[in-house]
Amino acid sequence: TPGVYSWSSFVHVASPIYVKGGKDDVWVFQVAGYMSTAAAASVVFQGNDDGRGTPTSDNLFWVVGEYLVLGASCNMHGTFLIAQYVTFGASSSLAGRILARAAVTLDSNYFAYPSPPPSPPPSP
Repeated sequence: TPGVYSWSSFVHVASPIYVKGGKDDVWVFQVAGYMSTAAAASVVFQGNDDGRGTPTSDNLFWVVGEYLVLGASCNMHGTFLIAQYVTFGASSSLAGRILARAAVTLDSNYFAYPSPPPSPPPSP
């Protein structure tokens, strides 16, 4: 369900996270502490059967108060705002953006950018 989800301490993702909704719905995951994932953890997008399309990386936001460590072979989506540092496990991928105050450590990773915003209409 779209919305804002908050945790007051750390979060460990051990299995797939299913994000279900429409292409215009927004999800925000706020973690006050650190966040980590098991190897091969992933985000899986599922559309509703109401014709509103499928969620995208553009509408998924992660706000982490400390640091983020992704296990090997993870497949993540969204925009990550990290207060400290990020470490990507070997062969992990991200469809989205990472903004970290300290460092981003990579190990044979793949990144895809979300779709660009639409162009503004021409001036009259």
